[in-house]
Amino acid sequence: MIVNSGTGMFLTSDITTNYIFMNINKNMMKSTIKNPPNLLLVFIFLMLFSTNSFSQKIDINILVEDGYFPIIINAENNQGFAFEFTQILNKSQKKYNFVLNVLPSKRLIKMVEEKNFDSLFFMAMEWLPKSAHLYLSKSATSVIVKNEFYALKENARDQSFFEDFGALTKAGVYGYSYKFASYNTDANFLNSEHRMSLTKSGFHVAKMILLKRVDIGIINNLTYQYFKKTNSFNMDLFYKSDTPDGVFDTSLLTNKYSKKISANKFDRLIQSPSIKKKLHTLFSKYGIHSNVSN
Repeated sequence: MIVNSGTGMFLTSDITTNYIFMNINKNMMKSTIKNPPNLLLVFIFLMLFSTNSFSQKIDINILVEDGYFPIIINAENNQGFAFEFTQILNKSQKKYNFVLNVLPSKRLIKMVEEKNFDSLFFMAMEWLPKSAHLYLSKSATSVIVKNEFYALKENARDQSFFEDFGALTKAGVYGYSYKFASYNTDANFLNSEHRMSLTKSGFHVAKMILLKRVDIGIINNLTYQYFKKTNSFNMDLFYKSDTPDGVFDTSLLTNKYSKKISANKFDRLIQSPSIKKKLHTLFSKYGIHSNVSN
């Protein structure tokens, strides 16, 4: 850290502090000896200087997918569950400064492969390259995410509608990996092999179903609950398959190569009484079920 003292720039380190001690103006030292109160002022200044150097928060770079719009993240308006989650953490402790980095899925994957991050916001291992699993650790704090198939109720009278799955046109989120497609995210492959169109978010998938542009769409349970809670759409118009595409245990994944924070430290922070209660209220607000409880 660099501090501007008004007369110059100083690096806040033990070496620099020693340097300051050794190079205090001789006249000031003479004056201090003659006038003891001056010594007290010097001591106070150095204490403040030292305190500032050690009070700097550690920045934690958290990657989050923008495909989670609007429930988890609304990057344009700095809104959503992810923003409120990090605000609670930042306001409730003094050691870390959690910074959200909102990225499209493809760019997020690239940064994970480059190990250029500290943590990932509630993601499942299955969504990431297997090569990355070696340097990722999971928090005990988790949220269950289900990718579920939805159709228009007027078209799907019963579960038999989903039986001829290969013939149905589908909509999903660009960059997301789906179990039925063996987690292959290539748009051309999904379109040619599975008659699937990709769009920006779950919000847009729901619109494609309502506009009858596809037979079925894949919407995760968090997004569905948010739509229902906020009346974003008339969810009575949708019909859900009893068999989800996949059920995933998502957690805060940390980069083992980053020495800033570990999954265990994340859990201890979240389970601290002052933070735990606030997070429980936040999860309830968004209708998200987790193992964070009172």
